[in-house]
Amino acid sequence: MILDKKESIFNAAHEVLGERGFHGLSIAEVAKKANVATGTIYRYFSDKDDLIRQLHQHTILQCVPMVMAGVDVDKVSFQQFRQLWLNIHTIFVNEPNAIKCKLQYESSPLGADLETNPVILAAWEPLDRFFAQGVAQGLFIDLPIRALQVLSLDSVMHLALQCRVHNITLTESQLETAIRASWNAILLPHISTSGACS
Repeated sequence: MILDKKESIFNAAHEVLGERGFHGLSIAEVAKKANVATGTIYRYFSDKDDLIRQLHQHTILQCVPMVMAGVDVDKVSFQQFRQLWLNIHTIFVNEPNAIKCKLQYESSPLGADLETNPVILAAWEPLDRFFAQGVAQGLFIDLPIRALQVLSLDSVMHLALQCRVHNITLTESQLETAIRASWNAILLPHISTSGACS
């Protein structure tokens, strides 16, 4: 499959970002890795910040379908949550740069702008709806949606990072335990984890 130039630039920038971080990401380095002239990059991006913004949006729009695959957001249950958790886990396990890039985006001076991009917010609407319905149905603790996501799904990335750093391999049973713990973190205390909501 022949990639168009912009896609090649995105792939190269993603690699450089994962390897060197934002400080090591330069237009010249991206051009070299993408095997294009530096001037070619400026046909698509006005500067480094514009490249980062567009790369983030491009990456998220690619990730959302993978995160939501096989999930019915209108059925708030442990099984649907488990699928979300496993989908995210698969991304971080299979894509070596995913964790590094996510951490780079979050710690970037552009972080707030990236997170509040209307295109990104719209893309994540189904996931937000899942958590909002969980609160409305009296399953989840009454916290803002972002807080619920931090307590439950952000743990997937941090767990994957620790496993990689410390060379830990979790068994299937341990993965299931981690998923259940993530789910329990946002359940109201009186909700049974083995009842109708599971």
